[in-house]
Amino acid sequence: MTMLDRLNAHERQLMQRLRSHPLFQRLPALGWEELLAVLIQRRFLSLSIVNIYEFVIDGLHSEAIRATVRSILHEEYPRNTRGLPLASHRELLFRDLLNLGASREQILLSEESVTTALVRHQSMEQLQACLHLPQRDLSLVCFLRFWAEVLVAVEYESLWPRLSERLNQGAAGGGARSEFFYYHMMHDRRQADIGEVELLGGLTHAQELAGHLVGLIDNEDAVHSALEQIDRAWKLKDHFYNQFVQRADYP
Repeated sequence: MTMLDRLNAHERQLMQRLRSHPLFQRLPALGWEELLAVLIQRRFLSLSIVNIYEFVIDGLHSEAIRATVRSILHEEYPRNTRGLPLASHRELLFRDLLNLGASREQILLSEESVTTALVRHQSMEQLQACLHLPQRDLSLVCFLRFWAEVLVAVEYESLWPRLSERLNQGAAGGGARSEFFYYHMMHDRRQADIGEVELLGGLTHAQELAGHLVGLIDNEDAVHSALEQIDRAWKLKDHFYNQFVQRADYP
């Protein structure tokens, strides 16, 4: 098994472990108020995404990788063909939550939980820790890609069966069109293994970042660093969702 094979296998395993989280397993039975509470807490992580990306941009040595990360970040603030700013991704998230049944006051006045704040803080701490590692660029990209793209797509893919009860993915069908959740589920996802390219539908954000990993994972120290960062990213997401389940539900 090659170094990339080991990394790809471990990524797929962690993705499946997140899909199997007890919260997602009992999602069909979750009341809408409970589900909205989860999504509103999840919004606090989404609000931190710009800081996460900006930190990585400043921390990278490679200008080529920095350009890719910057390009992805700029998509958070889209513009029309005349160059005028459109609604940011955070605004689109707000719209999706409203269309799912949350009120403006419910979204804006809900307090961040202790666990959510801890996960958000520890995510930034992990990026800071990457700055002290020999494989600095590799560590930053691995954590960013898995935390902010690959696992985000897994989260929204797992939530989508319930979200699609009130949102749709296009102009047709009942309910309002999802402007945030469906887009990120599709454009962030891990569409192919690292070292492979799947061009159908265009490169996803996970694929764009994976393209830089191929040249960086060239020895055992590098693959160890990569595995460590994706483990840490998964543990943070797992910890976030653990706050919504009873301890007896989670081994």
